Amino acid sequence: MTMTPDHTLQPGATLPDRVHKVTQPLIDAYARVSGDHNPLHTDPEFASTTHFGGTIAHGMMTLAFASAAMEAWAGPDWAQSGAMDVTFLSPVLPGSEVVVSIEVPDAAVDGRLECRINCTVAGKAVLTGAVSIAAKRNMGTT
Repeated sequence: MTMTPDHTLQPGATLPDRVHKVTQPLIDAYARVSGDHNPLHTDPEFASTTHFGGTIAHGMMTLAFASAAMEAWAGPDWAQSGAMDVTFLSPVLPGSEVVVSIEVPDAAVDGRLECRINCTVAGKAVLTGAVSIAAKRNMGTT
């Protein structure tokens, strides 16, 4: 799918939420492409013996959802100048819907926009932190 960046959102805006349905087939596909075949992600029988009680999604999958939201907003600028500083708070289980929310600051500082990012499942934070990108000249800096 080709993404068209949405450069109409300016500092101070809240980006539209993006929702991702996590399924076991999606987790299995992520394991194949990432090479991370930890049975905690791919073996329901094994995972049922852990304190999670079942398989969980790769943390990097949740991080990829966050990165995709920034790429959808900023396009190639995200790949060229994006940075992330996040904390993983809770596992994501198959059947969950991950909601990615991003708030853009009122102004850039030192030439960068540092956005707040939150990924939630049923209202509970599973990832939180900051994502930043080089500000364009028309976005004003402080």
